[in-house]
Amino acid sequence: MLIGFVIAVFATVVIGTATADAVSAEAPASTGTISTEADRAIADLVGPSPADAIAHLPRGFAATMGYRPILEDGRPVNPRGGCSSPVPLPDRFEPLCRTHDFGYDLLRFDTRTGHAPGQWGRRSLDTWLIDSMHASCTNPICSIAASMADAGLTANSWRQRWDTPVPESGGDLVATATLRTFDALARR
Repeated sequence: MLIGFVIAVFATVVIGTATADAVSAEAPASTGTISTEADRAIADLVGPSPADAIAHLPRGFAATMGYRPILEDGRPVNPRGGCSSPVPLPDRFEPLCRTHDFGYDLLRFDTRTGHAPGQWGRRSLDTWLIDSMHASCTNPICSIAASMADAGLTANSWRQRWDTPVPESGGDLVATATLRTFDALARR
């Protein structure tokens, strides 16, 4: 837990401060070309009719990913998902994180089935999550938690080059964060 906290602080403060311009410049567009079934489901998920993502669920998703999404408050979710943060987040964020997890699983599905998901998908999912977190807040502490989640999520997506999210060890996190930071600083 302490290592996770240290990594979160490092990502939020050091990377966020040192590479804010690079993150903005390298972030893919928030929309993009829909070229796969997963792209269509992601566009639904972050759009005005999120339940349509279930109607556009890619063939083979349940068999490949090991679950079928369920509807929770009108949004498809990964029923086993949740907020993965080294610091506690408000409980009201949990359903939002489950939807975000389902979206990330759509990206993983595309990769596992030999398709290259558009980088816009991850950016759209991240933007949707942070906007939804802020919209759910009714007090300053919650808003601060949403802003901290934004910093950590953005740094992590930038660190992974907006590609498909993959599991990593603590050492992988530090190594890729260091490499991306040096790369961003070298471009200045």
